[in-house]
Amino acid sequence: MNDASERRLVLKGVLSVWATTGGMLAGLPALAQDKDKLSSLRSTSRSWLWSAEDYAFHQKLFDKAGLAVELAATNRGVNQDALLSGAAEVLLGSPATNMRVQLLGRPVKMICGWVNKFASNVVVKKSILDKAGLTEASAPDAKAAVLRGLRIGTTGPGGGPDQLTRYLMQRGKIDPDRDAQIVPVQGGPSAMIAAFDKGQIDGFCLSSPSSDVAISKFGGAYLFNMVTNPPPELNDFLYIAASVTEKTAKDKPKELAAYCRGIALALRSMQQEPAAFKAFARDYFKDLDPSLFDAVFANNVGMYMKTPVPTQKHFDVNVEFLNMEYRGRRQPEVPASFKFANAFDLSFLEKGMQGL
Repeated sequence: MNDASERRLVLKGVLSVWATTGGMLAGLPALAQDKDKLSSLRSTSRSWLWSAEDYAFHQKLFDKAGLAVELAATNRGVNQDALLSGAAEVLLGSPATNMRVQLLGRPVKMICGWVNKFASNVVVKKSILDKAGLTEASAPDAKAAVLRGLRIGTTGPGGGPDQLTRYLMQRGKIDPDRDAQIVPVQGGPSAMIAAFDKGQIDGFCLSSPSSDVAISKFGGAYLFNMVTNPPPELNDFLYIAASVTEKTAKDKPKELAAYCRGIALALRSMQQEPAAFKAFARDYFKDLDPSLFDAVFANNVGMYMKTPVPTQKHFDVNVEFLNMEYRGRRQPEVPASFKFANAFDLSFLEKGMQGL
């Protein structure tokens, strides 16, 4: 058996375990036998980043679109190999990460999005900010410069947190590979917080509520809250998109249109029925200290798009984000021939949103 086959079996085993244990939302019904089906994969089990998909699942909005969706997580930062191997049919993650594999000629397209804030927050020890005489409200360049010499945890090379950390370091005129340490931390949010608490890292880049827990319980402070106070150029940044292989696009157009419809219904409900979404989120993050919930909710509810439609601006900003990273690594920039249509296929979204 070759390496690709072994990887496919391992990753399908991950999906199987999640499915047989009820997935990330234990106790909900198994996949309906009379519906079209898709499997969806993300890096961590619970995050505000995935909430539109999970809200659609919980509120049976996929069911209304005639679709059963199987949810799974890997606790790895980058999972394009799982998508390409066929272990999952839909992958949630950063557009910039997808663009990397697209630029390598891999047959992947993004079909919709729902988070337009680069919502992986940067937390450091409060003592570091105090020593620098800064707060989270300070100027972006001054805050970025604080990262010099620090050990910053991320989910691994190529993932969204790694990309943002490198971007901010370069904004602060810091060489990420010489003037600081980017430390991959595997094992999900609990492992990241443990490394922060034990002093193995000085800070980390990860989404809420991990960032909020580190601040409330482990002496952290926001260096960058990327939802409420991002650098201006990242104020409308497509950060979470759903991607599929061209094979899935060819084989399952009906299912992908239904998936996009479910996401669109979720985003509309989140906008029009905020109390229902807040009640969902309270239960979704039931392990979060109840005294933190209202503040955490307020910190995160502003990250979601009104509709799941990516724009040319979203594409352009992601390309420039990649180019800044490539320049820092002295690598060739994204070629001018790489266009919106190379990255996105919105035909399923257009069909799924008909009549909404």
